[in-house]
Amino acid sequence: MLKGLHLTDRDFDLLKYLAYGPAFEDDLHARFFITEGHLVHRSTLLRRMSKLKKEGLIGRLNPRRISGKGIGHKAIFVLDKAGIALLSREGVMLSERIRQVRLDLRSIYHEIILTRLIRKIYEGEAKRFQVERLYDHFDLAKVGHKKRLKRIPDLRFTVKLRSGEYFTFIVEVDAGTTHMPEMVQKLAMFPKINRALSPIGASGRFGILIVCHTESWMARIQKAVLESRETAPLLQNFLFNAISRVDNSLGLYNPWFRADGKKIDSIFKRA
Repeated sequence: MLKGLHLTDRDFDLLKYLAYGPAFEDDLHARFFITEGHLVHRSTLLRRMSKLKKEGLIGRLNPRRISGKGIGHKAIFVLDKAGIALLSREGVMLSERIRQVRLDLRSIYHEIILTRLIRKIYEGEAKRFQVERLYDHFDLAKVGHKKRLKRIPDLRFTVKLRSGEYFTFIVEVDAGTTHMPEMVQKLAMFPKINRALSPIGASGRFGILIVCHTESWMARIQKAVLESRETAPLLQNFLFNAISRVDNSLGLYNPWFRADGKKIDSIFKRA
């Protein structure tokens, strides 16, 4: 199966972590290379990652600097083809939960934010809800092509609460690269996209989650949504959050904000 490499439980945990998307070297070091409360030397991490990469289980990107972001992290790692095949073959993860992400300096900042949200969604599943289905942009693009949909969002997922209630969300991650009129038009199309992707007879609440790279950009989009005729009928569907640094935690149970700036503690109840 592998060229003499024995995979440990830690290796499998690390691969499962990367199955949701890319991660920084610093993050993997702190999360998986701890012994008796102390970090193992970084060289141990790098040697192990080098062996996993040699087997084609992971890929690596070495950005000196992500343009305009001032991020000082070291390497970024992602699950590679052999790693995807291994997790699927061994039955470690459901195949639909494994994402194949291409590392690209132009989109890595956007992808890191999206991946952190996806991880938070799945990490909260065991105690709070069940993820019925999660489509990332790659999945949505394939479905959208068949249904002739334009302006595909970054993510769409449905969760089932313990109460039996269903919530479906469309997610858009914006780092300030889209002109505001185009952004508003895109957001106004999301309910139509959601209806096209929903199974016949599906019920439950629907929300649009907008994740921005800074609070100032979030405020600009909130203002545009409030003032636009196209999004006026959808104001109660919008929720906003900002993640100023890629290290920030971001999840469904963090506080979110409505278009008018009102803070809500949970997206699973009416404010």
